Amino acid sequence: MFIYDSTTLAFIQKSETFLREILKKAGITVRKSRFEFNRYLYPITVVVFEGKEWGHFNAPYLQIGLNRKLIYLAKDSVVRDVLKHELAHYLTHIMYKDVRPHGTEFKEVCHRFGFPEDVAQATMNLDESNLSKEGDLNSERILEKVKKLLMLAQSSNSHEAELATIKANELLLRHNLDYLSDKEEPIYMDRFLIRKRKDTKITAIYSILKHFIVRPVISQGKNSCCLEVSGSLTNVKLAGYVANFLDQELDHLWEESRKEHGLSGLQAKNSFFLGVAEGFNEKMKKSKMSYSEADKKALIVVEKKLDFDTQMIYKRLSFTRSGHQSDYNANLVGHGKGLSLTIRNAVEGKGKNLYLTER
Repeated sequence: MFIYDSTTLAFIQKSETFLREILKKAGITVRKSRFEFNRYLYPITVVVFEGKEWGHFNAPYLQIGLNRKLIYLAKDSVVRDVLKHELAHYLTHIMYKDVRPHGTEFKEVCHRFGFPEDVAQATMNLDESNLSKEGDLNSERILEKVKKLLMLAQSSNSHEAELATIKANELLLRHNLDYLSDKEEPIYMDRFLIRKRKDTKITAIYSILKHFIVRPVISQGKNSCCLEVSGSLTNVKLAGYVANFLDQELDHLWEESRKEHGLSGLQAKNSFFLGVAEGFNEKMKKSKMSYSEADKKALIVVEKKLDFDTQMIYKRLSFTRSGHQSDYNANLVGHGKGLSLTIRNAVEGKGKNLYLTER
């Protein structure tokens, strides 16, 4: 899951600056937010995530991911090493496409661009890596202060814990970009329903998810399409459940309606899926009309904040419309199913050696 708040944004900007410096030192031309390699331009994009690895390279989206823990626990020089490792995966992907993650080609790329031998390793112990770096004194002082504050943040005294967390974030903001911020809730983003190409079912699910106080986006990478869903941690987790539930439920409803109404063909199926979304949207709009005035105002505030927060993730969004022919009868049947659609309840069922990977 990806995370966005003032602290992570400051860390992302600093990391992208490090990445440009690494690329230039490796003899690769850098042009603002892209680098040039073999006459093609590639994006310089870093995201922050929560997970079991220190870093990863996501090939379909040409993104380098850094673990959120690095913000709090790693010296700048260690962050640079993780970036070098993931950049090596990036360059290996460009040069060789699909090869073993830490195979011969990867090692050749590390050697060619002058990355140290330890950068090519598949695992990293953060404490050992921090200790092996000398001369990173400012980063070291910050790290020690943040570690002490994080220990206080585990206090059973909720007021003391909250103050410690705020102070830790303020320190990191000054360290990363000299950029201060008040306490805030981060916005989370996760990817669901990853498939090779966009289809009408994912469009229908996108439309339905908008009613769950999240911002879904249909994201298309190279030979890859998914739903990127942003919002609070709880809402994104819920949206993930809803998306996976609908992925199966829409097929079930289609099979049921196909037999009952004699529907057939891809055009009818696509129209049915869109009809379900339209019916559910109508149902939700009616239910919101019954809200109290206080709840209506509260919803507007929440929705506006969500729109504002989402701008941290997406600078520009483009919109596309479905161009397929519509089957009126199938759409009408789907609309009826959408009016009665209910989402069944979800059940959500520390090592230091984390991995450096390619996704």
